[in-house]
Amino acid sequence: MLKVNVLFTIIVLSIMIAPLTTNPAAQAASASGPVPIPGNILPIPGTSAPIVPSIPNLGTVPIAPPLGSLYSINQVQSGLVASDPLNNETKSQQQLQAEHKYWVYGGDAPARNATFDFFKDLLGFHIGIQAQTDGAWAGYYAESPNTNAMLFHSVITNPVRSLPVLPVPQWYENGMYVQTLVTPQSSVNYVTCTTSTSQWGTTWVVVSVTGNANQATTFNTLWADTSANQPLTRDCTIITNGNNFLKVYMDGVNVYTNNTLNLQMPAPFNTYLEPQTSYAGQFLTGGYTDYYATTDETVRVTNNPALASTVDLVDPTGKVLATSPVNSGTASFTIGQFHMPLAAYIKVYSSSGIQLASTPSPVNIFGGDVYKVNTLLGLGL
Repeated sequence: MLKVNVLFTIIVLSIMIAPLTTNPAAQAASASGPVPIPGNILPIPGTSAPIVPSIPNLGTVPIAPPLGSLYSINQVQSGLVASDPLNNETKSQQQLQAEHKYWVYGGDAPARNATFDFFKDLLGFHIGIQAQTDGAWAGYYAESPNTNAMLFHSVITNPVRSLPVLPVPQWYENGMYVQTLVTPQSSVNYVTCTTSTSQWGTTWVVVSVTGNANQATTFNTLWADTSANQPLTRDCTIITNGNNFLKVYMDGVNVYTNNTLNLQMPAPFNTYLEPQTSYAGQFLTGGYTDYYATTDETVRVTNNPALASTVDLVDPTGKVLATSPVNSGTASFTIGQFHMPLAAYIKVYSSSGIQLASTPSPVNIFGGDVYKVNTLLGLGL
């Protein structure tokens, strides 16, 4: 135990005395993308237990719709704003730049003479970056259109677990950033779910960054996984209103929630998939899959009949994924912890457990969806 404590003390002291590896321009806003997070302000891995997904056991129910039901359930509003699996085609950098579809591409790598590349294949979307010299941060990104969505999701893959030990430590980060729309007058403010990789290993972090139109001035580490040997691929969901509320799921676990923040990043937002690095010794390629954005994480089932007491979301095997009471005719669910679309039956029950209504088969549910219960005669009850 004494050896472990001594080693930990040495590592912490090394971080404290290590010079900040950003040159003066590195904290200034690039063309429009997020600025890098100085690696030596973040915690190191190896000092806590890993997060473990845990879905409550809500039981199972019969999946057959009720016989002779008087009700149907139909979607009346979709919460899906955008979706890109990112692994459904094979295209080079040149082909992606020429197609002018959802994403646009940019960053400060060209201006800093840093090597970069990006492409798509059946494993996902990939962006590679290498700093020109150690300490000279550079990044490259895919940027979404302006959006008023509140929920953003992607699966992020880090290319390495650690960087070589150097006289001056260097960092590589790879993440999803949600940033306020950048204009000549706006600030560089953003929130991110990202990795921070150094000679000490890889840490996954949630960070809020604020500043002004010219530079970032405050870096707030809101959550960090400091367990050893963390996964290099993780599922991340960010939910924010850009004002006071931020909620983050990592691998389906709610790791951070706060509704009293001062984020200073009004909508519309842009999402960035971006690696940034201060390390010149290796060309490192980050990966991304399964991007989607929705209006929220809440699903509502409205116009439930007077006898309705609860509504369940049930997977195709009969497992109850979520349950909600009916209040004033409406049941509400938060589904940010699940991958979307969530394939589930929607089932309505009376207080005595009688199934009043059900979708005939599983439906693909996104956060922000609204469903309505109707009588088969077309008359709402």
